[in-house]
Amino acid sequence: MRKHWASALLLIVALQAHAQLPTGSIAPDFVAKDLTGKEWRLYDLLDQGKIVVLEFSATWCPPCWAYHIGHAMHNFYTQHGPEGDDRARVLFIEGDPATNENCLNGAAGCNNYTPGSWVAGTPFPIINDHTIADTFQIQYYPTIFIVCPNRKVYEVGQWNAANLWEQAVTCPVAYGATNAGIFDYSTGTPFQEICDVLTPHPAFSLVNLGSQALKQATLGLFWNGNAIQTIEWTGYLGLYGEAPIAFDQYPVSTSGALQTRLLSVNNAPADDDTSNNTRSDSFTLAQAFPDLNVLLKIRTDQYGPETYWELRDAQGAVLESGGNQSVGPEGGGMFTGIEEGPGAYGNNTIIRDTLHLPAPGCYSIHFVDAYGDGMCCEYGNGYYKLFRLDDPLTPILSGGAFRAYDDRAFSAGFVTSTPALPAAAATVQVYPNPAGESIYIDLSSAETTQLSIQLINAFGQAVLQLPPMRYPAGEHQFHLQADALPDGWYALCLRLNQEVIAKKILLRKR
Repeated sequence: MRKHWASALLLIVALQAHAQLPTGSIAPDFVAKDLTGKEWRLYDLLDQGKIVVLEFSATWCPPCWAYHIGHAMHNFYTQHGPEGDDRARVLFIEGDPATNENCLNGAAGCNNYTPGSWVAGTPFPIINDHTIADTFQIQYYPTIFIVCPNRKVYEVGQWNAANLWEQAVTCPVAYGATNAGIFDYSTGTPFQEICDVLTPHPAFSLVNLGSQALKQATLGLFWNGNAIQTIEWTGYLGLYGEAPIAFDQYPVSTSGALQTRLLSVNNAPADDDTSNNTRSDSFTLAQAFPDLNVLLKIRTDQYGPETYWELRDAQGAVLESGGNQSVGPEGGGMFTGIEEGPGAYGNNTIIRDTLHLPAPGCYSIHFVDAYGDGMCCEYGNGYYKLFRLDDPLTPILSGGAFRAYDDRAFSAGFVTSTPALPAAAATVQVYPNPAGESIYIDLSSAETTQLSIQLINAFGQAVLQLPPMRYPAGEHQFHLQADALPDGWYALCLRLNQEVIAKKILLRKR
């Protein structure tokens, strides 16, 4: 979590009340002169393929000065500006219309407050022009934007040079003649842990980065190296043109890797830059707690009021929550100087809470950081840990190094005195697929078997289910009536004793 000063709310109130320029929107162009008289035009820099970082500050702003003298932006510019790898530019913009140049120079005649010279030792251009701040709808200082060559803007925090560059290199940058890439990628789920079944459905932007128009692309989705789906795209995209691409949902119930690949570009098997042609994400089985009581231990960093969390069930309903209610479940990465609100934690404080889960099943915990740089490690060694009540020393699940949000899945209460059946002791068949109004499940077992069945929709909701029951050895048939459900992909999750089996089912009524 990042620092905020007590005066932060006053800084916000002093600015305009309209919303900040949204992340992902198109940056407005501007032309302005720096303190040396040199003219800068944003779109000229972007057209040169440069990634531009805009640092909006005010000389009277204590957090701005603290960030400035920390030299994070200086280091970024040294590494990636014209004296470094020459891939980026930085423009420092003083956004207060009442501030004169004497304030930036830390000189006599400053008509506002300044803690010192902002110019001394600064290697990048400094611009004193409040109209740029107005155009970008700046609501608080400091605000830092990364502007990509495709003119999209992304707000980031007061990050160090390495974290700034980590975000900057996600920008699409033109190169070569035939070149396409995968950008703004989402797996379609906040989780990388599988409890019963997870249904990722990747979506992204296909972006043309080549001087030649993009007219054809083949994209493939793979699970553990096996092809799941192929999409043939045709159209016309000029330079930096984008096309939205989305794969179908693909239920998974075991650990593995999900990979999206760009297989051909303009009917060629490779393009001029293959570094952005693949996206891989790993998924693991969720940790399991043997009973329904879980110990949650939180240690805040130096900015405890920025933390909020929720415990949710498999349908996303909130069961318990804690931390600053003024942050809330969607308040991550807002960079707005959150102060103490209802339930706010103190700084460098340890909190213990026993979570009482209502029934065996899948659950998740959702952590939020208001500033957007997690609970660890630059501003204190904050963390969260979940323990069994009978072993409060060995965490089953832990975290803390994230940005705005962290979502973790786990199961609880699945304990049985009956051991899992050997693989050959039971078989399950599901038919038909695609299904119409009915889904049938045949169970053949050599021993007594406990079975539960859930049909899960794209939102992770169980829309049909049969509760856990024990069945004697032999053959059994089960029927799910699906006539009231909309067409589409579903995950059929069968818990066979302690084994979870997930099958992808397409409902398609004729």
